[in-house]
Amino acid sequence: MKTVARRLRRLEQRLRPALRAVAIDSAATDRLRKALAGAGFVADLVESLAEVWARAMGISCIELRAQLERRAAGPSE
Repeated sequence: MKTVARRLRRLEQRLRPALRAVAIDSAATDRLRKALAGAGFVADLVESLAEVWARAMGISCIELRAQLERRAAGPSE
C-alpha cells in the first residue's frame, strides 16, 4: 500500500503545475458531450469524456492524447 501511495503522491506532484495552467471550461466540455451524444456516442457510467471522444474517432485514448499533444506543440517545421 505504501508503494501505491508513494506513486500517487509523485503523480499528483508532477501533474499539479499542469492542472493549474489549464483553466477548465465547463461550457466547452458540455458542448463537446452534447455534440458526441448527438452523434450517438454517449458515455457509459465509467467512461470519461476523453474515452468517448476517442471512441467516436475510432482510436485509442493513447492515440488521442498523442494527437492532442502534437496539435498543442504547433506546426512542425
